[in-house]
Amino acid sequence: MKNTCGSEESMKLLVLIQGNYGQRIADHIRANKPQQWQLNVWSVPTITESVVDEPEAYLPDNLPQADLILHLAESPQAAQLLPTLAEKTGAQGVIASIDSTAWIPLGLRNQLRRELNNKGVAIVYPEPLCSIDEETVGFYENNKQPYTSAIISEFARHFGKPKIALTLDQKKKIVGATILRGAPCGSSQYTSRRIVGLEAEHAVPKAGLMCLHYPCLASMQFEQTDNGVDTIMHTSGRVFNEAMEKALQDLSD
Repeated sequence: MKNTCGSEESMKLLVLIQGNYGQRIADHIRANKPQQWQLNVWSVPTITESVVDEPEAYLPDNLPQADLILHLAESPQAAQLLPTLAEKTGAQGVIASIDSTAWIPLGLRNQLRRELNNKGVAIVYPEPLCSIDEETVGFYENNKQPYTSAIISEFARHFGKPKIALTLDQKKKIVGATILRGAPCGSSQYTSRRIVGLEAEHAVPKAGLMCLHYPCLASMQFEQTDNGVDTIMHTSGRVFNEAMEKALQDLSD
């Protein structure tokens, strides 16, 4: 399937989950996806072996065809299934969420990228998942990763880095917030209902904290990042704050 941004063709989306984190995202996408998209969810079984030598043994016989795989599983073993899954389903692209670095360590990410690229399949690793847009993944300027994939861009046109339109009253209070593109987990819609009534000048960083109260399921583990010692969860809050800053700037332009 060839798909370009703005296409009305149906996208076949296969979502891989292993717990509440992935289930919540899958449910939100199912409830808010374009009508023409087809969504299937596969619960990846627990795999105890550290290296998966025979991935086919873990795959169901009735795997649906897919244009795009959204990987939300929570173990390195599940990620090792991706090259075989892409081949079996015919997927052209893979979005592998990094809301916890333990799920797909850096070495495994590089290995999967090589294997999938050799198959002609694009893969991106948004960290966090809500940092994806139509051209890049990642939040901080020094670690944004550009990509070229029409099918991934099509997903990111609807779900990813939040875009917000705000309405203020004469006292510069927020009286309306419209989510033009929301985070895949649903936190953008949740937060948009709670920022109404805030004074615009104090909306940031309050909005980002509200976003985390969804609650954000990204990792709270402190680790060394390009932003110093930080957590992926805190980055998620900054992603929403950036969207708020942009929305407020649009009102003043």
